[in-house]
Amino acid sequence: MKGFALTVGRKFFANRLLFGLIIAFLAAFLIRINPFWNDWPLWKILSAILVLLGLGIRALADGFAGRHTRTDQIEAPRLSTGGPYSFVRNPIYVGSMVIGLGMVGLLASWVALVPYLAVFAIFYFAVIPAEEQFLRRTFGQQYEEYCEKVPRLIPRLTPWPGAEKRAFDWKPALGEWRVALAIVAILLFFTLTSLVRY
Repeated sequence: MKGFALTVGRKFFANRLLFGLIIAFLAAFLIRINPFWNDWPLWKILSAILVLLGLGIRALADGFAGRHTRTDQIEAPRLSTGGPYSFVRNPIYVGSMVIGLGMVGLLASWVALVPYLAVFAIFYFAVIPAEEQFLRRTFGQQYEEYCEKVPRLIPRLTPWPGAEKRAFDWKPALGEWRVALAIVAILLFFTLTSLVRY
């Protein structure tokens, strides 16, 4: 079962953006939203802030990890422990989960929690273990020490003192425009399908 989960994790990693778009496409036929976006109570504004916060977390993590975060294969030329990685081992996934929660709020549908939780489960039980297996094999004791000091998904309150000191690289961070574009496309698609059924 563990080997199967790791295989699924590697496959999901290679096609993560496509998989997310397919889930959103299918969900658009089950979830009906107000297609006019004219009602913005406080909780919807907070949901939009969550989406922006999630994008910011992802961009920050990209800037400290480097350009390999956009590849189709699990790889790491070095172990990233600086910046947000000194608080949590998987800040890109934390950012994605924050974005997802914000999207659930923007869509204003509890049904949207089902695909959100399903994707979260795949990340937690398949993708993250596949990445951890690779990092353990590649970095050995260095990674083990990092795992002992820095949590997987719930951030530390203070940065890990043993983290690397590394400059922020804007180029990979700016690559988050693809995720922002995917978010806009998803919201437009939900709006169009809801307009058709309105």
